[in-house]
Amino acid sequence: MPVERIENLPAGTRLFLDANIFVYAFLGHSNECQGLLGRCATEQVLGITTLDVVNEVTHRMMLAEGVGKGVIKRERVRDLRGKWREVAKLTEYWTQTSAIFGLNILVLTTDEARLHVAQTIRVRHGLLTNDSLIVAAMEEFGIDSLATRDNDFDHISELIVYKPSDI
Repeated sequence: MPVERIENLPAGTRLFLDANIFVYAFLGHSNECQGLLGRCATEQVLGITTLDVVNEVTHRMMLAEGVGKGVIKRERVRDLRGKWREVAKLTEYWTQTSAIFGLNILVLTTDEARLHVAQTIRVRHGLLTNDSLIVAAMEEFGIDSLATRDNDFDHISELIVYKPSDI
């Protein structure tokens, strides 16, 4: 359950990346998150994530673009619903999100077995669905380090949680 600052992350660490790390980096909200992705790109750190996380990044970046272009006032999916003409014109979110695939980050797929394991993790740790899928992937691949700004992982004693301090 140790919580560390991202700047204390040792070189060579196998690190799972949560969606908010990508979002803060892509939106320019955190230099530390941008630096971390740069360390992954140069293989100073072995960055690992899942397609589930990439999907969440896609969703959050689409909402941010919608707000930025005045399509919606708040980052809420219900505000985008029914605005298919406007949604079809949103494209920057995908350009940003698809950059993940060029950063030397290992992107893991999800299978049914992990979904079942995630349920036991939700019961054991009281995590929400997406967070339980992250821990299930980490357990499956023997990863104990997680980069996130999310406080919901802090109570899990098996993890070392690295957080940005500039947000």
